Amino acid sequence: MDEKHLLKVTDLNIEFHDHIVPETVVYDFDLTLDEGDIVGLVGESGSGKSMSALAIAGLLSRKDMKKRGEILFEGVDLLTCERSTLRDIQGNDISVIFQEPMTSLNPVKKIGWQVEESLRIHTDMTKEERYQKVIQMLEDVELDNPEQVYNQYPHELSGGMRQRVMIAAAMICAPKILIADEPTTALDVTIQAQIVKLLKRINKEKKTAIIFISHDLSLVKQICERVLVMQGGYIVESGLTEDIFNNPQKEYTKKLIEAIPKVDRNKKG
Repeated sequence: MDEKHLLKVTDLNIEFHDHIVPETVVYDFDLTLDEGDIVGLVGESGSGKSMSALAIAGLLSRKDMKKRGEILFEGVDLLTCERSTLRDIQGNDISVIFQEPMTSLNPVKKIGWQVEESLRIHTDMTKEERYQKVIQMLEDVELDNPEQVYNQYPHELSGGMRQRVMIAAAMICAPKILIADEPTTALDVTIQAQIVKLLKRINKEKKTAIIFISHDLSLVKQICERVLVMQGGYIVESGLTEDIFNNPQKEYTKKLIEAIPKVDRNKKG
């Protein structure tokens, strides 16, 4: 039954109205997500994958765009619900990590204060309880010396460390869904692999459902069990990752697979 799905997106269409001619960026998008699922959204820049994810996260403006369809999270339609309901869900039940932590982190606030933010909004924990929880979370994302990191500023950390901080901030309220929007693009290959491993561990241990957005199919193969391939705002192909890799139906998907460096393709993901 439908209500059993953690998330059910049906017939999502997004149309921008900030130009003279309205511009549709997402067409007829469907997705179901259950506890512990990892689904990949893949496609080139402008394919509609991030826009679809931002709609699910409730981060699209309600003013400049027209949205049609349903985004049901545990039965609540995120497109039409009260803003207060949406605010309760954001960061608490559905969290997002973005591509470039430097633009998401506040340069003048210490790491601890930033990771704590969702706890301040969504819980009535004391200052000491919040501190302990953040230290534990920084440890969970495998940051050394969490007490030291707590008191540092973003510019004092490496790119990989900042991305771990972003994951800690996103996971601090134990959300049911984590949306990872190109979370490893700005990182070198070694650090990329570590972040993918960390996301897989979070998924396994905490049963967090993950929507993993990437233009990099080799990464998607390593982490996702299902994949939706997007082009020009449409889902052009979807299914089990293994099936799509072994037997792509669409020319576009074949091209994306062809573009993967051979060395990656032979690796067991």
